Amino acid sequence: MKKLLPALSLAIALGVALVIARAAAPADSPAGDNPGLGRQQVERLWSDFAKMDLADLDQFVAPGFQSLHEDGARDWPQERMLVAVLKLTPYVLFDYKVTQSGDVLVVSYQCKVGETIEAARLSKISTPRLDVFQKTGSDWKLLTHVNVRKLSPSPGEPPMMIAGLSE
Repeated sequence: MKKLLPALSLAIALGVALVIARAAAPADSPAGDNPGLGRQQVERLWSDFAKMDLADLDQFVAPGFQSLHEDGARDWPQERMLVAVLKLTPYVLFDYKVTQSGDVLVVSYQCKVGETIEAARLSKISTPRLDVFQKTGSDWKLLTHVNVRKLSPSPGEPPMMIAGLSE
């Protein structure tokens, strides 16, 4: 439970921020749900993850980016180190919930994927994810990525620690 507390805290904080952003948006602002746009941004992100397209990810990530995983928060340079050693099985993205308020797009979804990070193999299971995108000019940028998947490969094994990223 202690491990999920940061993820829950972030989710609550994002919810509060979205409520504040909606209240502050002008009446003629294009606020509301936009499921197609949310799916498009998440699918772009996962395509870049799968191809390990770090150059495209560098362009896609917003200044101030943060990710949150079971082992803590990361800024983009730390997350980039994780992505550089990430190997994915074919993945399935589903059960999207998309909300938009002005230039902020919040997308929660389920992802079924097997992952190998360094030498640790994680089985292909469904876990909830949350991404927040911010519109800058005409482009959407990834501001936040939350992955609440446990890093323990199986019950009884110690949590996986990623070199240079974990305490």
